[in-house]
Amino acid sequence: MPIDDPTTATPSEIDEELARLDIEHAEANDTLTALTARVQRLVNDGMAEYATELRPRIEQARQTIAECEAAARPLDAEFERRGGWTRAWLVLNTGGHVHRTTACRICFPSTRFAWLTQLSGHDEAEIVEQAGEAACTECYPSAPVDVRKRPSRIKTPEQLAREAEKAERAKAKAAKAITAPDGTPLRTKGYGQIETEFTARRSYADALAYARHLSRADIARHRDTIADYREDAQLILAALAAKHGRTEDDLRTELAPKVESRWKREYK
Repeated sequence: MPIDDPTTATPSEIDEELARLDIEHAEANDTLTALTARVQRLVNDGMAEYATELRPRIEQARQTIAECEAAARPLDAEFERRGGWTRAWLVLNTGGHVHRTTACRICFPSTRFAWLTQLSGHDEAEIVEQAGEAACTECYPSAPVDVRKRPSRIKTPEQLAREAEKAERAKAKAAKAITAPDGTPLRTKGYGQIETEFTARRSYADALAYARHLSRADIARHRDTIADYREDAQLILAALAAKHGRTEDDLRTELAPKVESRWKREYK
């Protein structure tokens, strides 16, 4: 997310934006390189008229590069103004170490890193504590031996993003879910196990409407079935009330129009 005032942003916020700009800059640069080479091939093959069609895309790539560089300058300047802050990078190959700089002597020009922006500005001891056995001994020579024996708790920004998305999905699923008041699965006689609030509300209306239908058809003949459906409706009502912290009477009043609608549509 673009930062309006770098002077009030945290190191992690600034580095996260710099990392995003770096990726966008690299993608635009790759596009520019590929398109430029393609134009040259077309010109060499005597197809210059086709090459002109690529000019707008080339200019767009150049504009993106310029915009990324312009956006990064005040962020880099803020880093310098504050005298810098701690940063950490994780080598992406299996068993990769955490480094304080991408210029570590045990790395190579081809080494791929993930910038751990969530650790920017953190105390170095905290970074080492989280890195554990992944802490580079060249970058963190003073790291305690016992700490370097512990499993690493470091995760890349991509991993953190996936975990956040997973947590959001779980949160959304929980919001839709329904259980019995004691937290156990909501099991009914006529509808089996009900897992979502949507199904619970629909089943509640159906149960009472069907019980009403059987009562009018032949209450003596269907007495047990009517009791079962009313019992299901009561179980569902109790579950809904518990989930929302409302009284059963309140919810019964709220759901009455749905029951009536179901009755008229299916049985009247």
